[in-house]
Amino acid sequence: MADAAGEQYPWYSVVSGPGLEQGDILLECPVFLIPPDAIRQPGDHAITVDRQNVIVMTQSCDLEIHDNGSCNANDVILAAVFFKQELTENKTFGNKSGWNRAKKGHFPSYHVLNRCMIENHESDFMLVDLRRVYSLSIDTVRQVAEEQGDRIRLMPPYREHISQAFARFFMRVGLPVDIPDFK
Repeated sequence: MADAAGEQYPWYSVVSGPGLEQGDILLECPVFLIPPDAIRQPGDHAITVDRQNVIVMTQSCDLEIHDNGSCNANDVILAAVFFKQELTENKTFGNKSGWNRAKKGHFPSYHVLNRCMIENHESDFMLVDLRRVYSLSIDTVRQVAEEQGDRIRLMPPYREHISQAFARFFMRVGLPVDIPDFK
């Protein structure tokens, strides 16, 4: 049974269709891996199509469909998602300590999402790898979303929280010379 806060602020909802919002979780989404030699050698190269669980990071307002059928985004930013059970052998996340440290924000490149308890959509805790980012065309992501049928969507305020974590991770700046302490 959910507590009062869990009922008032659910983590997820179930959605379907090609409509996209920030926080949509797409399972086994195709991602494209370009071979390193493709950058140095012009011409045709084989790319690898991999499958990755991802979460939509592009802002929902940029994904809104206008009256003419277009939207502000040509491409969708996606971040890799790993379920807790996938990481049992991982040096950092194979134990409770790593998950607790990530949950507290000690690893800026990772963000922890709660498990989903919605009937027929149950899942374990998730770790979003903010370093592992992909970009796919809006049409491709809409097609993947539609083919998935029902999927879970991260709800406010949790999707704003992951958006903020994403921004903090990418806006980090290390200065070569800092301002000295004031005396």
